[in-house]
Amino acid sequence: MWEFKFYSRGGQGAVTAAKILINAAILEGKFGQAIPSYGQERKGAPVYTYARIADGPIEVKSYVYRPNCVICFDTSLADLGIDITEGVRPGSTLVVNTNKDFSCDAFETVCGIDADTITHEMLGEVPPNVAMLGALAKATGCVSIESLLKAIEVKIPGKAGEMNARACKAAYENA
Repeated sequence: MWEFKFYSRGGQGAVTAAKILINAAILEGKFGQAIPSYGQERKGAPVYTYARIADGPIEVKSYVYRPNCVICFDTSLADLGIDITEGVRPGSTLVVNTNKDFSCDAFETVCGIDADTITHEMLGEVPPNVAMLGALAKATGCVSIESLLKAIEVKIPGKAGEMNARACKAAYENA
């Protein structure tokens, strides 16, 4: 079972990303949960979101305390004392939004993607969530890129959905 913990700030789209990820898993016949934790509910405040994907029913109904995949939308969260390595299992994967080289010994696999730049160049001033999902799909294989693109277009219909799907695919290819 994949257990994900998303670290972000309010307004970066992590809650929506978790929902889209789970919808992609369901399209593939898998089981999934998206569990948001809003906290202060204001733009820029730390937000934690959790998700699970499994091939069978998921019996546990709680936050994810021992993730095997961490998605970090904003590396400056460390300045607030937030430790993205907390509870990670051995062999875990990190998908991180950064335009710099990034390494962390707590993770077996680190996938850096400049999701902010991809998003701004392709979509304008919107959250980097779909680009982060593209990198996540590439780094983990937890869902196929095809299912992810379809889930994006279902969640965001019309031209905006098509554009978001293109940004997701670009991040997948660049991860």
